[in-house]
Amino acid sequence: MPKTYNIEPVKSALASAKAILILLPQNPQLDAVAAGLALYLSLAQSGRQVNVGCASQMTVEFNRLYGVDKISPQIGNQNLVISFDYPEDSLEKVAYDKDPANQKFRLTIEPKPGQTPPDANSVEFSYSGASADLIFVVGAGKLTDLGTIYQSEKALFEKDGLTLINLTHIDRAESFGSVNLYDPTAAAACEITAAVLENLGLPLDQDIATNLLAGIEAATVNFTQGKLTADTFDTVAKLMRLGAQRGHIKPEPPAPVPGPRPVLPFTRPAFTPPSGAIAPAQPRADQPLADAPSPDWLKPKVLKSSDL
Repeated sequence: MPKTYNIEPVKSALASAKAILILLPQNPQLDAVAAGLALYLSLAQSGRQVNVGCASQMTVEFNRLYGVDKISPQIGNQNLVISFDYPEDSLEKVAYDKDPANQKFRLTIEPKPGQTPPDANSVEFSYSGASADLIFVVGAGKLTDLGTIYQSEKALFEKDGLTLINLTHIDRAESFGSVNLYDPTAAAACEITAAVLENLGLPLDQDIATNLLAGIEAATVNFTQGKLTADTFDTVAKLMRLGAQRGHIKPEPPAPVPGPRPVLPFTRPAFTPPSGAIAPAQPRADQPLADAPSPDWLKPKVLKSSDL
């Protein structure tokens, strides 16, 4: 029988969610990235406001996954943060003034007497204060696996009314979600995600199916390792019927060994006759050699009928 998960709380949360976040662990496996992107593409196609974040930059191994350019290392966009390098206790005051007529806001940073003002080239701008009422954490064993995203946005995870969905197949994962789609018997997070999307009635097109199949292939080393079950192959069959492409993510070839390859000298092994074989007779020293051929031996010959 096909696997079923506790998706009723997910349906309820989706019905009222105004902002959805999909978060991936820091330094994620391809399976987690593929599952997160499949979920993102499906929710976006259904008309939801959704963003996907990961503290790590995406490397070349993920570049063929559909939607990978939508993954951002920053999920907060409510507050503008201005930061710069400056010695402690070197500031006299920080003030601001507003110019409503020109719709301008001015921030003034005044150093203490004798101190040089902050270098304008060192000023950095970023955002914080993420906002969401539904969060999917995909492929993590615990919340701290999210890395700097969790460290900088702890208030978000403590927000009243937040639905936090933990979707993972990792052994001994913590049940940190208000909804835990946790299945340690699944071969991959993508296997769980495929079932969840199907049960929720969310879009599942060729690109989404290809991402999910790529994640299962990566997690099982092309169906040679891991927790392969009949459910895994049933999921693969459904994805392929949707047009999923096998081998969409090619494994990286091993790096060549630096430097020239050594050339070993070749020595022809001595011939040893097999046991019981009769060795060829060797001429005795006192045995005369055969007579030398006649001088005309190499000249062409004409055969006459009289010679027959």
